[in-house]
Amino acid sequence: MNDETWGNLPIPNIYIELQGNFVEFNKEEESLTCDFPVLSKFFNPMDVTLGGILDSYMDCTMGPLSYLLGEMVVTKTFTAKYIRPVTGDYKKVTAKAWRDSVNEKGSLYKAELFLDTGELSAISEGLFVTPKN
Repeated sequence: MNDETWGNLPIPNIYIELQGNFVEFNKEEESLTCDFPVLSKFFNPMDVTLGGILDSYMDCTMGPLSYLLGEMVVTKTFTAKYIRPVTGDYKKVTAKAWRDSVNEKGSLYKAELFLDTGELSAISEGLFVTPKN
């Protein structure tokens, strides 16, 4: 991966560690799709990807999307629901994030995480806000 992708979008170190790949940015739909390989170094002792890594896949798709949409924001709150585990049976996962709404409190982003079979693995939402100086 280059140090820059899609113009001047900065790539966070965690995105590099997760070996993320930008798949599609749709400005009109305010969405971004990224995929990530399933890496055993992120497995718990039961050979299942840690929930925090699943969160990272989704947050690391929401964050670049917010930047691509012109926002300089950070994650204030983040919630996730896990539906299917990510195990070594899968080669990659795909995260699709979109901006759901904007108001005086900030921007609400949502994401879905899919297994390489197309099955839904997790869903999340995050409130992104402008940091205080």
